[in-house]
Amino acid sequence: MIKQTYQLQLITPAFLGDAEQKGVWRTPPLKALIREWWRVAVAADCGYDASRLKTREKTLFGTAADDPREGNQKSRVRLALAHWHSGKLTDWGKVNPGMNGKPGQDPKVKHDEVDFAGGMVGSQLYLGYGPLLLEKGNPNTKLKKNAALQDGEYNTLKLALPDDESETFQRAITLADWFGTVGGRSRNGWGSLLWTAEGETPGLVALSNASLQQHECIRPLEQCLDLDWPHAIGMDATGPLVWRSRETFRSWRDAMKFLAQTKIGFRVHLGFDTGKNSLRVEARHVLAYPITNHSVRDWGNNARLANTLRFKVHREDDGSLRALVYHTPCKPTLPHAGIDLLDTWQRVHRFLDDQPSLNRLP
Repeated sequence: MIKQTYQLQLITPAFLGDAEQKGVWRTPPLKALIREWWRVAVAADCGYDASRLKTREKTLFGTAADDPREGNQKSRVRLALAHWHSGKLTDWGKVNPGMNGKPGQDPKVKHDEVDFAGGMVGSQLYLGYGPLLLEKGNPNTKLKKNAALQDGEYNTLKLALPDDESETFQRAITLADWFGTVGGRSRNGWGSLLWTAEGETPGLVALSNASLQQHECIRPLEQCLDLDWPHAIGMDATGPLVWRSRETFRSWRDAMKFLAQTKIGFRVHLGFDTGKNSLRVEARHVLAYPITNHSVRDWGNNARLANTLRFKVHREDDGSLRALVYHTPCKPTLPHAGIDLLDTWQRVHRFLDDQPSLNRLP
């Protein structure tokens, strides 16, 4: 067995809860995160064959089958955290700096599709709706339940893994460091984790265009959209579908405000021709679903499409923060045909390319 140790630091708050939705450090979400990026790390080795990958994944991570005939396998990967401390962030009003003795305000961003409050919405609420909410009679964003893990918290993760998986795990951990987030609304950048190797654990390389391509985890957009599971970082003629903010930020609040503005921008850019209970799926629907005031009749409000265009906040060597946008494209399950997925995502990518505040990964 190979043993590795990593220091973990939260760059943004994490809505990482237990069964009672209390914010707490736990190993299961971290194992799930490693597993998620392990799939991307080995997808090409498995020929992007989901059944081959599933067989290999069961052998490594184990399985608890409902049907005894399928067999149960013990995980060959072990994880341990230095502590399972509960979150200390219990009052969201203390997240943002107060002014004149008043609680801090959720930084506002403009949303052209909002018809109240002058079209201004809280950026943290927009990216964290669910774990965060507005309480009637209270203009400030608040936590829905208990506590969250606050930014800047540290923990130490120890791993034990089979010798024959050391290379793939190194790739998976590197990808988790580059792109990984944990907890509720993590696709929007909450729970951004910084990984630092400790002791004799091999160091992690910095994210760059060259290092990303060396990890063999990028694939042309058209081919990514042939499969219904996220298995690679997409790429087009310009390069990997990874964008970084041109500027850096002093606080995660500024970085998340930037990401909120970015998300509103590329979603509103596609627009809508229909309203509630639409008889057809529009391009905007395939970015993520459900959407307020724009339901699809055949989906109702129960269908879910997770956004494959995801966010992460990185910490630079000088301590400043940089926002990251990346795409793990795959084919969604739609109630009927008629949507040109390739054209839809190319329109979104062109929008991001046209933003002076963003540039492709150098």
